[in-house]
Amino acid sequence: MRSKRGIMLLERLTTLEQSLHGDQRRDPAWLEYLLHPQFCEVTRSGVLVNRDETIDALTQETGTAFIVSDGFSLLSVNAGSAILRYRTCTAEGHRPAWRASHWVKVDEARWQLIFHQGTPAV
Repeated sequence: MRSKRGIMLLERLTTLEQSLHGDQRRDPAWLEYLLHPQFCEVTRSGVLVNRDETIDALTQETGTAFIVSDGFSLLSVNAGSAILRYRTCTAEGHRPAWRASHWVKVDEARWQLIFHQGTPAV
């Protein structure tokens, strides 16, 4: 059975992750706050991008489709590190992907995303 602390962390990281699925993903101040200085991502198409490239790409997006996400689960690595796993697709059910995000606790009240990977789902 999950601990109350584990459930609270899952809810918190899910909320932070989902903030990147809507309009807030285009806010450079939010991205600077949320993405760890060493952040990198392996995109759904297999391209490795760094933090600056990610911020540039997201802030320039226009007309992005709404991202549906579900099936969130959490793997706690230690007290200051956790991996959030989940599935995404477009509102129409297209482009399904499995996602994994590595979150690190940078101070008592703040978590930052240090790594993300998207893999096409079959």
